[in-house]
Amino acid sequence: MDEEIQVQYINFSVGNQICVLRIDEVHEIIRMLPVTTVPFGSPEIKGFTPLYGKVVSVVSVRVLLGMPDEEPTPSTRIIVVPYHDGYVPLVVDSVDSVVTYDRFEEPTEGYRRYTTGIFKEIAHNDDHEAGILNLDVLLGNLTKSQ
Repeated sequence: MDEEIQVQYINFSVGNQICVLRIDEVHEIIRMLPVTTVPFGSPEIKGFTPLYGKVVSVVSVRVLLGMPDEEPTPSTRIIVVPYHDGYVPLVVDSVDSVVTYDRFEEPTEGYRRYTTGIFKEIAHNDDHEAGILNLDVLLGNLTKSQ
């Protein structure tokens, strides 16, 4: 009997959106770090911080998704993802859980730009949609704008 391999996802919030990344796309999740801002920089770049012995750009997922940036709160987290030959720290409002979804659908119009699909879950009489972020598109647009 073949067993279906369950893929786990990191469930996180950005504004009123729930997003997910495959767990194998995440290097680590850390608390917000001190960030040195740079005047006249791209709005999606919150600034720079040392990470793993290098100074790296800290990216606001809020701004990449077209939302206004906000000051960090105690629940703000950085999701560090491998990208090209390094790591990119992505600032999100909160990291909620590790989940396994079983209902995958094509992205709706509101999610289509940066997602590869949508997970829908109906729990406690509340519809829940989570967009699967496409890092290549999300970060590819970032590198083109710099």
